[in-house]
Amino acid sequence: MSSTLRNLLIMILLGAVGGVTISLLDIEPTPIVWITFFLTVFVILIGKDLYILKFSTNMNTVERYVKNSKHPYYRFLYAYLHDNDAEAEKELAKITSDKLRAYITILVELGRGNYDLVEKNLDKIHSKEHRDYYSAHLALLKNNLDAYNQHRSGIKNRIYQMSLDAEVAYQQGKMAEAEEYGQLAIAESKGVQKYLMIKTLEKNKRNPHRNSYF
Repeated sequence: MSSTLRNLLIMILLGAVGGVTISLLDIEPTPIVWITFFLTVFVILIGKDLYILKFSTNMNTVERYVKNSKHPYYRFLYAYLHDNDAEAEKELAKITSDKLRAYITILVELGRGNYDLVEKNLDKIHSKEHRDYYSAHLALLKNNLDAYNQHRSGIKNRIYQMSLDAEVAYQQGKMAEAEEYGQLAIAESKGVQKYLMIKTLEKNKRNPHRNSYF
């Protein structure tokens, strides 16, 4: 069952429950009462999705959401992370947002070693911290330590810091240290970010031409 259909059924059920409750409490069912009720239900349902995307630590729940989502970005992620390239290309074609397409290009082409494509898309990332993170990752892969240090200095997010520490250790061949930093980063992350890190790591471990930790 899709999340949209499930949410619709929940709203219908809650509407019926709300109607019975209003009747039992002898509340006059004015338009403002119904509007307030359905707005409350809507916020609860949106809040549930937001919790899954941003705060959940249950990766089975997150994966179900990503897999069953109607949004092509999440459908792309699921296909890409599970090595279904044909489906990933199909969903990518549906994405019209330049920002999302840039993010996807960076995510995919870093792993493929197409660094020129990555560099061309960095300016399309609006968040400075995200841009610094991917710029630092790219600089590290190109063995440009000055650029790496410059971009790394602008990153305050601990998860990104530990992810880059894992990358540095990986490039130096210190796998035990890379695993330590990588698992610390995963442990602190939540929601889709945590899911993406776990699945990217699994995908990289399957890649015979792996070039980075995450």
